[in-house]
Amino acid sequence: MTVVAEEHIRRLPKVELHCHVEGAARASTVLEFARHHGVALPSHDPDELFTFTDLNQFLSIYSIICSSLRTADDFRRIAYEACEDAVRAGVRYREMFFSPGFVIPLGVPVSTVWEGVSAGVREANHDLDIECRLVLDFDKPSGEGHALEMVGFAADCDRELLLGIGADSVERGIDHRAFATAFRAAADAGLHRTIHAGEDGPVDNIAVAVRELGCERVDHGLRLLDDPELTREIADRRIPLTACPTSNVMIANVVPDVASHPLAEQRRRGVLATVNSDDPGMMRFDLADEYAAVWSGFGWSLEEMERISLDGIEASWMSDDKKERMRSRFRSEFDSLRREYSLPVVPTRA
Repeated sequence: MTVVAEEHIRRLPKVELHCHVEGAARASTVLEFARHHGVALPSHDPDELFTFTDLNQFLSIYSIICSSLRTADDFRRIAYEACEDAVRAGVRYREMFFSPGFVIPLGVPVSTVWEGVSAGVREANHDLDIECRLVLDFDKPSGEGHALEMVGFAADCDRELLLGIGADSVERGIDHRAFATAFRAAADAGLHRTIHAGEDGPVDNIAVAVRELGCERVDHGLRLLDDPELTREIADRRIPLTACPTSNVMIANVVPDVASHPLAEQRRRGVLATVNSDDPGMMRFDLADEYAAVWSGFGWSLEEMERISLDGIEASWMSDDKKERMRSRFRSEFDSLRREYSLPVVPTRA
């Protein structure tokens, strides 16, 4: 049996498709911004600021973070720092959410958010060993009008940088069918589409996402296995899930531990389920930590972890030629790591 070091798993090259820039903000940066803008905080201790026990409490802290973001430069900085932290976790490519719906009610226009986040990502793409693209997430509780406004704004952005539209926040009490017009408008504008579904809501929300809203990915998708027919459909259509196991333990409290997460069974049934961190700043748990957690929790082999890494490329919205270049790079890095740890190189890659 091949013995694999946890450090090896952590150092694998990675793609991340489910990460929120606001939730990736460093506690020290949020504290600095809050002091500067005169925002009251529940704690001024970086180790205590990001403390939560359920999704609603998490969202209340998320709102506090957003209330500390006022200027384009604030958003530029958190976007750049999020990419810096991603590089340290081995992320080579990321499609990162930003959520103007949390700050628009505070008087911050979406144009300010975009100006800052896009500038930070462009700088990171130039300075760091990462390629980051953006997905504009609308806030589901804010309703259909907000969703349509966000789609309209996204359609006019730099489409090399902004790839698509998403929808986040709670599911309970939300009729996802109400966003059909917004998602149709996004498709007509050539925007990719995804949605948070099946996290704290039923499997029917996943069915609505892929059958009625035309979503190309599903974020979380925790409840998928509740519907075997839908599971087969999503597996056959290669519709990706962006799973966030530790988030589902820490934030949503829907599974007691990573080993109990349905990710392993989803993948066993052929679902293109990827591994992501969700909100690494707030959880103080990045994608390298997540890889180590699923590797340990499910007892997965190095080969399976390498497949997960490559599956992130398939699930991404990169062009086909860029995907092939990224696969080639990842395979080369896999081989280099195997040699470094005195493990056999896979013959088909040698």
